[in-house]
Amino acid sequence: MAKRTHTEYQCGRCGSSIMFEECGNCGGDGVSGHDCGVDCCCCDEPYDNMVCDLCRGAGSFPRCLSSEEWCQAHPLPGHEKIPRSWPEVFEVRYAART
Repeated sequence: MAKRTHTEYQCGRCGSSIMFEECGNCGGDGVSGHDCGVDCCCCDEPYDNMVCDLCRGAGSFPRCLSSEEWCQAHPLPGHEKIPRSWPEVFEVRYAART
């Protein structure tokens, strides 16, 4: 049987599931605004090429699915100093059906 993996994310503080909320500034693209390097842009079709100021190019923000109160009150052992919604990545391994 072939082994497969799947990437999962959890809150690094409390261990709850995380969702990624799309950045409202760049629409999830990670870029917003146009800068071609000249003071007066004369580009025929300017395209967004500047890294988004809010998400810093990620296109989304991680959000802990537990309430803020619960997350703050129930950190995993040794994770007390990790901020809420800090993504922790792990691989889930499973055997593929054949």
